[in-house]
Amino acid sequence: MFTCRNYISSALLRACVVVGFGILTLQCGSSDEVTEPAESPLSFLSLFPVKQAVLVGDGFYYVVTAQDTAGNDLPDFQPKYTSSDPSVVRIEGDNRIQAIDEGTVTITASAGGQTTQATIYVGAKTYDLATLGPPRILNANCIDLSKIEKISRFRSTVGHSYVDGSGETCRSMKHYFQPYYPDVDWTTVDVYAPVSGYLLAVGLDGIYGYSVLIRPRDLPVMMVQLFHINLDPGIDTGGWVEAGDHLGRMASSNTSFDIAVDIGSKEEGTLLSYFDTMTDEVFAEYQARGVATREAAIISKEERDADPVPCVGSSNLPCMVLCRTG
Repeated sequence: MFTCRNYISSALLRACVVVGFGILTLQCGSSDEVTEPAESPLSFLSLFPVKQAVLVGDGFYYVVTAQDTAGNDLPDFQPKYTSSDPSVVRIEGDNRIQAIDEGTVTITASAGGQTTQATIYVGAKTYDLATLGPPRILNANCIDLSKIEKISRFRSTVGHSYVDGSGETCRSMKHYFQPYYPDVDWTTVDVYAPVSGYLLAVGLDGIYGYSVLIRPRDLPVMMVQLFHINLDPGIDTGGWVEAGDHLGRMASSNTSFDIAVDIGSKEEGTLLSYFDTMTDEVFAEYQARGVATREAAIISKEERDADPVPCVGSSNLPCMVLCRTG
């Protein structure tokens, strides 16, 4: 079948002519008169997460909450998305959000007379630790130091074996914080976000509280994990924290609070000392409490290798190591 639109491209033409054995003149509407179906109005529209830190190459879909004018939820609703900088984050045809370069982008969603926005911080998926050294970006203290008596050293034999994929074994490559005992009720010790960032994962931490995994806004390839916390309401996966925000309190007097930092995933990345990644301003708080240098909080790989401690337990489970002073 022939249609007028197949032959008329100018919006100024109001008629088209089909020539056969005779002459037939058909009246055709201008292309200016073609309209989209009207959108149903909405009373509410939101995106989740509102802020997040991602790596170049990451892709995801937003969780959309939409309601009609009667307040009814509209499941599987998809608004129209736009990116403030498509060279950094672009919108794919199926509404997948794709990070393609470093930068900060605002995503705008609109439908039914409603508009909402979300922010994405995109960082490089690698970090040259050998050239750049440890990134000192943790700019808030993670705990109320006034109630802390002891802190384990990086690569100590305190607690259980916690290592990365570098081949090191039977050592704790994180730090434990032990409050004064018995003077302090450990469940009153406040815990804070050490950096602004995205809550990549929040979950139960054994039988004592929760763990929180933060992906920093300014260096998403880093991950900071805090363990054994009784969390404040609203601290959950997909949320956002600013440096210094209150996360909760220590979970129990039966276990210490601890913190781990790594570049990349624990299996593929490199674990770093918390003391090597805090800013000078934060470290000054520890100096005031008697930690003379950052190195004083770290046992070097060479020192630990020269004084090894055997793991205790199954190699398929977190291995308890013999606890001693160093």
